[in-house]
Amino acid sequence: MWNITADVFFFQITLKDRPTTRRGILSTVASLYDPLGLVSSVILNGKRILQEMCRRGVGWDDTLPDHLKPAWEQWCRELPLLQELKIPRCHHPMNFGEPVTVQLHHFSDASMLGYGQCSYVRLVNQEGRAHCTLIFAKSRVAPTKVITVPRLELTAAVVSANVGARLREELEYQEVQEFYWTDSQVVLGYINNEARKFHTFVANRVQQIRERTSSDHAVALHKYGPEPC
Repeated sequence: MWNITADVFFFQITLKDRPTTRRGILSTVASLYDPLGLVSSVILNGKRILQEMCRRGVGWDDTLPDHLKPAWEQWCRELPLLQELKIPRCHHPMNFGEPVTVQLHHFSDASMLGYGQCSYVRLVNQEGRAHCTLIFAKSRVAPTKVITVPRLELTAAVVSANVGARLREELEYQEVQEFYWTDSQVVLGYINNEARKFHTFVANRVQQIRERTSSDHAVALHKYGPEPC
């Protein structure tokens, strides 16, 4: 929702009384409207519960298994806390002055439970003061077919590259410095390797990343630090 007076985005949570079946849980998770992915990490937990039901072959109208009930009840209980979240709509704060540098920083990461990315805009004014804002994020549950973490990291990097290409089209900044961050040396090895041929899974994703980004923008971090923001 958009509060026009305060010029902030907020979430209005209305949980309907739905049965705790696979169908009802899907309806509840899908009812959260978050096109910018600002609370994608929260929604991911709901999707993980739904995926676990699918993995165990739970029918559409079968009740939630007992071992998943505590996690689902806690998720529903904490969901209204999102109503306290207020997100300024404008990336450019008041009294900040004209930005002399505009940067987009895209972070991607993955685990066996899920993968995703988040994008920040970093503005620097004439006084050298910086301001960072989360502008987009996307998360997905890991596929039911087990694949390695490096491949999930590569898939997350593809999502990040696609988001970067989309943001370049949508934002009206004239000159933007762009950076892609990953903590996976394997992903950087895939992207920078010109000598060997990869299997189809890796080759297709490496091609997508190369088409949408420059290798100069990829930065490896063993641990995310404060440098980019």
